[in-house]
Amino acid sequence: MFSRLRYRLLLLVMLAVLPVLALIVSTAWEQRQLAADNVREDALRLVRLASSNHERLIEGARPLLILLAQNADVQNQNGRLCSSLAGDILRRFPLYANVGAVTPGGDVFCSARPIPARLNIGAQDHFRRALSSRDFTLSGYIAGPISGGRPVLAVSYPAIDDGGKLRAVLFVNIDLGWVAQFFDKARLPAGTTLTISDRVGRVLAHHPDSEAWVGRTLADTPLGSVLTGAARNDGTTEVRGVEGATRIVAYTALAGTPANDRTWVTIGIPRSIALAEGERLLMRNLAWAGAAFVLAMIAAVIFGNIVIIRRMNAVVRAAEQLSAGDLTARAQVQSNDEIGVMAETFNVMAERLGQMVEGEHRANEALAERVGQLDLLNRLSDLLQVCLTLDEAHGVIARLARQLFPGDSGVLYSYSASRNVIEAVVSWGPEPGAKDIVFAPERCWALRSGRSHVIGDTREALLCAHLPDPAPPAYLCTPLVAQGEALGVLYLSSRVIGAVAPDPATATKQRLAEAVAAQLALGLANVRLREILRNQSIRDPLTGLFNRRYMEETLERELRRARRGNRSMGILMLDLDRFKQLNDTAGHEAGDAFLRELGELLQRSLRREDIPCRHGGEEFVVVLPDASLEDARRRAEQIREGIKMLRTAYKGGIVGPLSASIGVAAYPEHGSTGEALIRTADAALYRAKREGRDRVMVATLNEGSVSAPER
Repeated sequence: MFSRLRYRLLLLVMLAVLPVLALIVSTAWEQRQLAADNVREDALRLVRLASSNHERLIEGARPLLILLAQNADVQNQNGRLCSSLAGDILRRFPLYANVGAVTPGGDVFCSARPIPARLNIGAQDHFRRALSSRDFTLSGYIAGPISGGRPVLAVSYPAIDDGGKLRAVLFVNIDLGWVAQFFDKARLPAGTTLTISDRVGRVLAHHPDSEAWVGRTLADTPLGSVLTGAARNDGTTEVRGVEGATRIVAYTALAGTPANDRTWVTIGIPRSIALAEGERLLMRNLAWAGAAFVLAMIAAVIFGNIVIIRRMNAVVRAAEQLSAGDLTARAQVQSNDEIGVMAETFNVMAERLGQMVEGEHRANEALAERVGQLDLLNRLSDLLQVCLTLDEAHGVIARLARQLFPGDSGVLYSYSASRNVIEAVVSWGPEPGAKDIVFAPERCWALRSGRSHVIGDTREALLCAHLPDPAPPAYLCTPLVAQGEALGVLYLSSRVIGAVAPDPATATKQRLAEAVAAQLALGLANVRLREILRNQSIRDPLTGLFNRRYMEETLERELRRARRGNRSMGILMLDLDRFKQLNDTAGHEAGDAFLRELGELLQRSLRREDIPCRHGGEEFVVVLPDASLEDARRRAEQIREGIKMLRTAYKGGIVGPLSASIGVAAYPEHGSTGEALIRTADAALYRAKREGRDRVMVATLNEGSVSAPER
């Protein structure tokens, strides 16, 4: 344990020292870079100064040539006197390699230096340009007999007489001897070189070791590649010299030379010499940093062993106990220094960790509860999707609401068909939901505002008027809204004050209630829509009775049920007498009004399990499950008497009374299939028509193929 802590202390000290070392190295590196930049700038200034000196030499030759062009000996091509004058000029200006004149044909007739007997320079570019331009011209650096074999820059100027005739071309050859003088005056660092080269890389001048370098080529060297591809007339670079050392090189094109025949002057300073001072500072700083690092390591070992490790051991032991699961472990360190603060912090952390573990346990329980609620919500949604009627949906809601809100009471209220009152359709829990099962919508604040109305303490709050008496300690109402339409309200009550107040626990209950309300609204709206669509598909729109298709399907189903249970079943075939005359005299609207009243009469007169259907026109069929033939006959008589009493108000008048003829058949006496029973009851109906109408006739065993009389 002590060793691990000691190593960590040493690592900590190392980490503390490393930024200092990095800063020292970074600073030294920046100093080296700054020194390199300074060297580049100094070298570039020097080459520019050399170029400027060269330009001054060229500009100094201009007035000399203009003055010589006016000399009579020059214009008369007097070689002896002209050469004598040129020699005097050469002695006065030692930087000139030669001064002379050339005939328009290119023959040199005047020279300050001895030359071959016949020397013609007519092919040289500077001479031809002087002839064509009749102005001051420059050449690139050239070497030949006229300059004594040394590389020179030829400056030419034409001598023109008063009549405008070209008499001669004067020239001055500028020697490169100024390079050595410039180098000595600049006092450059040891190992520095100054080189002048032409456009093909041939060395024209070099200092030091001029003899060894002049005439050599730089074309295949890194420096030659840089100069050949240079886009600008000056710049700096770093290249490896032929001797293998890296140099910082500054270069510029000599001013005054033609653009297509540039002559370069370069200064190369050894990088090791340029950066020597920066590297010396770097090594010194690294030495001091290394000494400080060693001293810090020694101090860390001594201080850690004496002061830190013993007390840290107590903290480590407490941490190991805590990691092993002992949440009561605490560090027993009594001091006011950093270790004491750390031990106290550890103890606080251990205390909070225990609280966090407990909180996490509670959060997991809440999460499990929430997952259970979501499962119940999904189950509620799935069940509502398959419910066929609202009554079926209400039963599902009653069962699942007890699981969603355990311990709470609740009521689901729904708008009535007229939408002028709210009525309870589902309730659960031990407490009553409201003092009235039916109430006006304005008695609920949730329905008024369109959002949840939450009351944590009913003793001091604005209460809904539909609450029971006495009011529950706390409650909430949440409106049921689907597709922008209010369908009802979900009411929840609690026996605990503040159980639905806005705190984290009860806010969850409110969100659950609102989620349940949203699911209920959507589910009930879908069930209601399915019920409406189903009724439209099986109900006659005029009378509200079942239609013929539903009757045929139901009749077969009831026959199978009667056959399995060995029970009887009755069939009534009913037809209104002389209904066509009513339509002809009072109109079809009056007939429709009477048929609507007849539909309501049949629904009032029959049992819940009986199935009244409109068979077509004014003809109706009634299926009577579990009814004998005698029961069916008595029910038919009741219906016939009810029809004779039926009156319908229409447009200020009375429609009716009408009579009805009814044929009665029963299973199993008159057939075992629906088609046979309908045919038999229809035959009995025809017999009732033939015998005078307004009567009930029970089918005989041989009926079923009788022709229909007028109805």
